Amino acid sequence: MKRESRKMKTNKRSLAGLGLALGLAVAALPSAQAALQGRDLDPAKAGFEAYYDTELNISWLADFGAVRSFDPDGRMSWEGAQSWIAQLNSQSLYGFNNWRLPKVTPVNGKAFRYGNSNNGSTDYGVAATGQGWGKASEMGHLYYVTLGNKGYCTPTAAGNDACVIQPGWEEKNFGPFTGLSTYVFWSGTEVPNRSNQAWYFYAYYGNQYYQSKDQQYSALAVRDGDVLAQPVPEPKGALLMFGGLLALAAVVRRKTGAR
Repeated sequence: MKRESRKMKTNKRSLAGLGLALGLAVAALPSAQAALQGRDLDPAKAGFEAYYDTELNISWLADFGAVRSFDPDGRMSWEGAQSWIAQLNSQSLYGFNNWRLPKVTPVNGKAFRYGNSNNGSTDYGVAATGQGWGKASEMGHLYYVTLGNKGYCTPTAAGNDACVIQPGWEEKNFGPFTGLSTYVFWSGTEVPNRSNQAWYFYAYYGNQYYQSKDQQYSALAVRDGDVLAQPVPEPKGALLMFGGLLALAAVVRRKTGAR
């Protein structure tokens, strides 16, 4: 039986190293990239028009400033935001007529809790990175979980209304979304027994509050489910990185086979 040469052993170690590098590269991809999958709804234009949120099973309109086509400054009352959504649906934007504003449901699954908390244990206040209000708040989940942002106040186990400013809270990640011109967005959820109030999310501080419907805030559009049956290719940067590693692995294999 032939003994392996030193070069063959070295090449095998190189292949193993490349395999490890590929695995680490996959694991190192941002979690936001894993949860948000780009959807090309207009082939005539570059980029993605929507992002499918695999955790919430909803699709976000990619342009956070899209509402400016309805109102130039991008701010409107809650009723105005509903009118914008109605316009999108009447136009069947990208072939869909079921766009809506993001929703808020009780974090305890039963009834809204209006006491202020710093850890997302009530529906009012700020929450913890990686947790938010779970899936009860779609905008909160995007902000705290998918994009990994911090709230203004440091979360505590007690979850009271104490607010110690959290280091790094002002460093914001809005991922692949574009057109951001304001941080305050209406939800589509009214406050029970308060017909003149609705929930909103303040993406600068990470606050979820409710306010009178005549306040002037911006709006985001989402729809339930995936806007495409098939996912589009991964971002080019990731493909180039993996392609380079695979090509290098192929070269090493050829050299190994030639020995």
